Amino acid sequence: MLILTRPAIAAIEASLVANDKRGQGVRITAEAGCSGPKYSMRIEPDPAPNDTVVEIRDVRVFMDQDSAAILAGATVDYSEDPDNFGFNFALALPTEEQAANCASKPAGACSCAKPA
Repeated sequence: MLILTRPAIAAIEASLVANDKRGQGVRITAEAGCSGPKYSMRIEPDPAPNDTVVEIRDVRVFMDQDSAAILAGATVDYSEDPDNFGFNFALALPTEEQAANCASKPAGACSCAKPA
């Protein structure tokens, strides 16, 4: 399950209000890559038919199946620290999908961690 910290929830709620998008959700996508996933976030009115939907307080998060697999157990935080400003994603452990993506690369092509 995806974890949103209190600062992340507050930042998403503030963005929904500031953009007059109350009641809508945020889509989080993650694309597996050799040096780690690439993440994106955007406001959307409704989930797609096969989305995983996570509701935390008044925030709805939509994820496609591939993104949900990558983000399982991840923590999303938000920081206003000038050295680490914005949303930050932390995976608990590399997922099987990440390990499979790395394993499909030629030897030495990437340095991602593989689960034991």
